[in-house]
Amino acid sequence: MGNRKPHVLVIDDGREYARVVSEQLSEFKLVTPDGEVCLRDGPAAIAFLQKHVTEVDVVLLDMSFDVAEDRLLPLGGDASPRRTRRFQGVAILRELRKRHPDLPVVLLTAVEDLSLVDVDGELAAQSMTYILDGDDLDTLRIRINAALQESAQGLEDEELLWGASRSMQAVRRRLSVLARGGMPVLLEGETGTGKSYLAERFVHKNSGRKGAFVTLDLSTLPGDLVAAHLFGAVRGAYTGSVTDRKGVFELAHQGSLFIDEIQNAPLEVQKQLLVVLQDRKVRPIGAPRELDVDVKIIVGSNQKLMDAVSAGKFRQDLYMRLGPATRVLIPPLRDRAGDLKFFARKFVERAAEHPDNASLRSEVAKAAGLPKDAHVTLALGRPETGDAAREMLQLVLPEPAWQQLSRHTWPGNMRELAFVMHNLVTFTLVAAVDALRSGSPVKSPRLQVDPGLVGEMLAGSAGLNQAHSNGTGGNGAASINELSVKVVPQVSLNSVANEVERQYFIALFKRTSGDFERMADLLLGDPGKERAVRLRLNQLGLKVRELKGS
Repeated sequence: MGNRKPHVLVIDDGREYARVVSEQLSEFKLVTPDGEVCLRDGPAAIAFLQKHVTEVDVVLLDMSFDVAEDRLLPLGGDASPRRTRRFQGVAILRELRKRHPDLPVVLLTAVEDLSLVDVDGELAAQSMTYILDGDDLDTLRIRINAALQESAQGLEDEELLWGASRSMQAVRRRLSVLARGGMPVLLEGETGTGKSYLAERFVHKNSGRKGAFVTLDLSTLPGDLVAAHLFGAVRGAYTGSVTDRKGVFELAHQGSLFIDEIQNAPLEVQKQLLVVLQDRKVRPIGAPRELDVDVKIIVGSNQKLMDAVSAGKFRQDLYMRLGPATRVLIPPLRDRAGDLKFFARKFVERAAEHPDNASLRSEVAKAAGLPKDAHVTLALGRPETGDAAREMLQLVLPEPAWQQLSRHTWPGNMRELAFVMHNLVTFTLVAAVDALRSGSPVKSPRLQVDPGLVGEMLAGSAGLNQAHSNGTGGNGAASINELSVKVVPQVSLNSVANEVERQYFIALFKRTSGDFERMADLLLGDPGKERAVRLRLNQLGLKVRELKGS
């Protein structure tokens, strides 16, 4: 939205809410369809938003509508006209969610009525109810801003799911298909690649299921308690069982269940799990009868399940039931060319907004002559210039420090990168605040990150980093940043150099599957310089067609 005021559309059969926005909430701009201060019913709202949804940032929606019966949207079931009018806001909200799922809506009512949940519990959980009561304008402000922030967070989350690499775009296309329907989804990838994040924020979100998203990490459970957590148990079924326990299958009924680190399931539990997947019924431990369960199954593993099958640690029939055809490999961060810069900047921005750092950022920004909520950005190598850059706090990461981050193979993947960038932000802001409080002025909104901090942040995973470089970490693949070549005697050192470079380019071409953008990013730090890489291949006498054929 930049610096413009958020645009608020009011859907209400009266004018009170529109008047409040127009006269008392000057930080917002009221949308006036055809000169009217609000839209008076559901059909009018749907017709307007069909053409003008991009002009609206948030909707204020009344609950009760006293309009003609032919202007009412159906509430569902056998609701009477009176009840349909009383809860017309729910019917309108349902249509808005269906047509414009990302549009923030604040549901308003003058009377607190808990029967709203009975009308549509899902919508009630997704929306906020504001009780308009005279002087309580601050509450309304908070509710509107919260809805706007949640919407912005949703867009940011979408960016953090995928990044900019082609490999993750391929994952996105595949998961878009697998999210729908009843087939299981198998997510494989190293620790920290975001399997649980993808399971909830994308697969479940796009599954169309109304039930809850439930997750169970088997790596955190003792083996003898796995069955009880999965299937449930009645009181007294095992030692220490003093109450009935619902299993995650029952909790996720009509929703999605993510079982992480599935390879840790004991073999006996795997047999029970296979029966549940086949019959769609679960029997809690000690229970006299089975329960029907309708669940979208998503499983995650930080290793190749096929390797666990080969080692006799995972049942082949369960593996086949989970569906190798629905297996999706989440690539590690070190193999996602172009994403390191993207995510480093994103995580710096998020870290600056975190409650741990917000007060520090405000103090430094104010001292630098900027608004206390000034945006924080990461500048690589040298400070950014331009009018926009002068309005932001810049954390400047020196080129040697950035090269150190680039060479790191990130055994902890996205989780490790987020941790490192958060700490770089915190320590840099703390150093600036300490300097301020000791009497040193902030001369510029450009704060240089201490290069030594980067080494300290990465030291903890140095051993794992070396393992990846040696080809022994994670999925067993050597780091793409380190490729082997064989030196053989030549007539001159120049010939040796050319032969080494040829071997390196051939190996890099194969490792990147011929993706010139990835090669350019790895070699030159810029995916846009793919033409330079192609030219160098030609100069070395390498033919792309022959390389692809090999």
